[in-house]
This record gives sequence, structure tokens and C-alpha cells, in this order.
Amino acid sequence: MKQKNKLGETIKKLLSRNIRLYRLSIGLSQEKLAETAGISLTYLGSIERGEKWPSPETLAGIALGLKVNPYDLLKPEKTVSGDVHKLTEKMVQDIQTTVNQTIRAINVTLQESK
Repeated sequence: MKQKNKLGETIKKLLSRNIRLYRLSIGLSQEKLAETAGISLTYLGSIERGEKWPSPETLAGIALGLKVNPYDLLKPEKTVSGDVHKLTEKMVQDIQTTVNQTIRAINVTLQESK
């Protein structure tokens, strides 16, 4: 029984750490994630601290808010770290694209006003 409880606690810690890691990697506040998942901020906080275990529906809501598959939230640390790195790279690329498009639009506007 002790081994079963220990494994359960390990899974809870893994889930809570991954939720927080994914959330922080996309710059999402706890408040916004709780709202998107349809749960209270207090409940999300207790899930992230490993104090509570979410229902399947809640887990699905959290995954949707994080834009990941629910099973991603139970991946080992090494895999999640790689996912977070990919998410961060994608965010940087998106920002660079947006900045470049904005600069081009400003240049066109300046050219037209001459």
C-alpha cells in the first residue's frame, strides 16, 4: 500500500509541476488559466501545489487552456522541458514575424505619405 501511495504522490507532483511549467512557458497567469478551464483560482492553485487531483473534465479544461494534449501533462520532466523549449522558440518566432510585419507596414505608410 505504501508503494501505491508513493507512486500516486509522484504522479500528482508530476502533473502539478507540468501544469505550472506549461503555464509559465506561455506567459499565462493562474487567473486566466483558471477562467479558461472553468475552475476557481483557488482550485487551480491547489492542483499546481499537488494538493488536489482534477477530474477528467477539469484536466481537459486545463489542457485546452495550455494548448496541449491532456496526456502531455503527465509526461516525464525531460520530455516536458523539450516541449517548453519548442513552445518558447515558437513564441520568439511569432514575435519576430509580428515585429517584421509591423516594420514593413510602417515603412509602406511612410513611403506613401511622402
